[in-house]
Amino acid sequence: MTKLYIANCSKREHLFTWMIPENPKAFSHKLRAGTQFLIERTDDEVNFIIKQHEIYGMMEVSKVTKGFGGQCYRIGKPISIEAIEAGISQSDQEMIDRAQEARSITTAAQDDIISKTAQEMGIKQKGGIEFEVIEEKKNAADNDEKFEQKIEVIHEGIAPRGRSRAKK
Repeated sequence: MTKLYIANCSKREHLFTWMIPENPKAFSHKLRAGTQFLIERTDDEVNFIIKQHEIYGMMEVSKVTKGFGGQCYRIGKPISIEAIEAGISQSDQEMIDRAQEARSITTAAQDDIISKTAQEMGIKQKGGIEFEVIEEKKNAADNDEKFEQKIEVIHEGIAPRGRSRAKK
């Protein structure tokens, strides 16, 4: 039997569900954030389980990089706490990157809508829009550093108002 260790490197609970060949029953295991569990199966079944989850970003623990989905695995021995912590950091970075990309796409789409509306009204848009996100304090005693970001859509031939910046 082959030992397959699965770790949840996210900050939320995950229901790990898998199937094995020639068995229509689905198996599942609830994984709390930062924990791991063991599946003991044949080599073929272990490879089948891994293939089911690689398409969702599960990676072998030593290969956790960009595109990481929050779950990692190791065959043969447990995953170290340090590796799980590194996976959590990578998972956090993936979410930050996706949020940044979503804000940039949303800003560009809004600018396009404004530009088209201005054209329909027979007026010319003088510059791109500027989008700002500022994290507010939770209460008066909250002195933690807050997230702040400005995104500006720049139109060709028009000087930008300021630089886009992200601060955390």
